[in-house]
Amino acid sequence: MKRVLAVLNVMMLALAGCNQGTPGGPGATGASAKQSTYGQVDDTFNLSVPMLSSSLQQGGSAETTIGIKRAKNFDSDVALTFSNLPKDVTIEPAAATIKHGDTDAKITFKAGSDAALGDFTVNVVGHPNKGGDAKIEFKLTVTAKDSFTLSVPRSSALKQGNSQSVSIGINRQKTFDQEIALTFSDLPAGVTIEPDAAVVKRGETEAQFTLAAASDASLGTFAIKVTGHPTQGADALNELTLTVSKE
Repeated sequence: MKRVLAVLNVMMLALAGCNQGTPGGPGATGASAKQSTYGQVDDTFNLSVPMLSSSLQQGGSAETTIGIKRAKNFDSDVALTFSNLPKDVTIEPAAATIKHGDTDAKITFKAGSDAALGDFTVNVVGHPNKGGDAKIEFKLTVTAKDSFTLSVPRSSALKQGNSQSVSIGINRQKTFDQEIALTFSDLPAGVTIEPDAAVVKRGETEAQFTLAAASDASLGTFAIKVTGHPTQGADALNELTLTVSKE
């Protein structure tokens, strides 16, 4: 029984130490500057961050909270600074402050469209008016932005002098809801497409087009390039295989 209790005590201590930083304030000097499992030294403060990693998507934003736990006699403003941010990730406000009497501060991480992907550790420092700084680490995961793909018929057959309709599908991932401009290139001689440029609006999943072959259109099998250009981000590409035969 004693062994079981000892193991449980070790586990509780380990959990208590998870995601803890070092305290700051006038009382955080010498040996007392180390985080105490059982309480805080007078005139110190500790910062707190979410236990789990926060997720941020390229081109997106995520709000989080930096908390503060004040010990007896500590009632100072604490200025927050952040370092070791991933490439192309910023924080707003860049210089946040937890006012005396407040228990936390809201900040927003913003990722550019080319932000570095992966798991990162952001260093958070709380600087009081007097005394030492408090430090803690914030876990941040940057994921790829949602995108889209184009779907086309496996193949289309068209006779000289005839026309037929084709459908270009838009497969949207999760939160991707931009308008997409469609264009076509490498059409064989004598073959046209109408409209030659179209916009698939937000929420729509396909667009209809008409392929028409002149009576003297080139014969053979061709790969027509289809490009989907979103309002923001990279283009999507696909190929429509078209076979033109005699009437």
